Amino acid sequence: METKNQKWLVFAVLCLAYMPASYAQYQLSVFAPDLMADYGLTTSQFSSVFTSPMLVAIFLSFAGGIISDRFGAKKVTSIAFVLTCIGLIGRIFAGSYLPFFLCMALTGFSQMFVNTNASKIMGSWFEPKKVGMLMGVFALCGQIPGAFATATTAVLFPNMKAAYGAAAVFGVLVFALWLLFVKDRPGTSGEQEVKEEISEKQASVRECLGVVLKNKGIWCISVCIMMILGCNVTLSTFLPIALQKMHGLDLAVCGTIASMITLGNCVGSITGPIIFQKVGRVKRFVPGIAALSFVSVLICWRFDSVLLLYAFCLLTGTLLGAAMPIFFSAPILLEGIGIRYAGSAAGVIATLQLLGAVLIPTYILTPIAGENYGLLFSLAALCMLVMFVFGLLIPEFTTSKETI
Repeated sequence: METKNQKWLVFAVLCLAYMPASYAQYQLSVFAPDLMADYGLTTSQFSSVFTSPMLVAIFLSFAGGIISDRFGAKKVTSIAFVLTCIGLIGRIFAGSYLPFFLCMALTGFSQMFVNTNASKIMGSWFEPKKVGMLMGVFALCGQIPGAFATATTAVLFPNMKAAYGAAAVFGVLVFALWLLFVKDRPGTSGEQEVKEEISEKQASVRECLGVVLKNKGIWCISVCIMMILGCNVTLSTFLPIALQKMHGLDLAVCGTIASMITLGNCVGSITGPIIFQKVGRVKRFVPGIAALSFVSVLICWRFDSVLLLYAFCLLTGTLLGAAMPIFFSAPILLEGIGIRYAGSAAGVIATLQLLGAVLIPTYILTPIAGENYGLLFSLAALCMLVMFVFGLLIPEFTTSKETI
């Protein structure tokens, strides 16, 4: 197969590989009442089962990135897929809380390693100017399975076991495609491939740690992503009840308004890289997006008009999602990182990303604001000011260079 065609096949499989774990996770929300009744779960136990795939990523993303840089992205991710398939199949037969929790945790391994290695693999196959846009499409693919599972699971499947079986088949098929078509880099002569593989293995754990943890850009970008996720999750979680209490709207309408945040994230993941290529400089793009997001988060929930609420929540979600693909592609574009250390760098970014999604809304903002939703969203907006400051500190990089 020609390299030109093969790279798009690799990209397509990479996007597919990002989906099975999320699809399996969001099936749970549809069957929540049945699941809690059959297994005798409390609300907190159900929450822990639902978030267990994220726990894997929070605690293991950094280590996973280092391992990938040490031994190769495809090999390590293939092992992770084996664990995911075990989890997807095992949960069909799980009969109580603990086995089900462990199986759901196993499903998170493939998503974690695919997310960690996406920029590394794309950077090996595509020129830098395309990576930002491709990461936007990749991020969009991360949103699709959850929405699809939530919308269709109850319609397509008569019971939980049937739904779990379909998710398991999907995971196994994607794993097969991964084994067949994905390579760490375009094929060259056999001798050169061996030399490149040996060179990659020479990146020791100490070397990866030293390079990545000392890189100012990685830490600035990680904090920016942490702030975006903290703000975004806060809005998505509390907008429905806040709009109902503040404006007296029907809860169903409030839910659809809040869904504009997620839809906007999808729009931003595509439009953000396009705008970044026009702007050309990260020190202009990131602070600019942060400033606009700050204003938008402050006002998107204040309007009495339902139409304006829809419009400004969509705008807010778009702004919050616009910088994410740029940040995800940063490991291969930052000076001193490149493809060699991209896995380790992406591991740091993913860890802080998930910490932002969990810690900021749950343990920082809501304890301060309580049920004062105006204060809560104002505090969420302050996250964008933190992003503004750290955006000014990011070392300059662009996607215009032709080599990494």
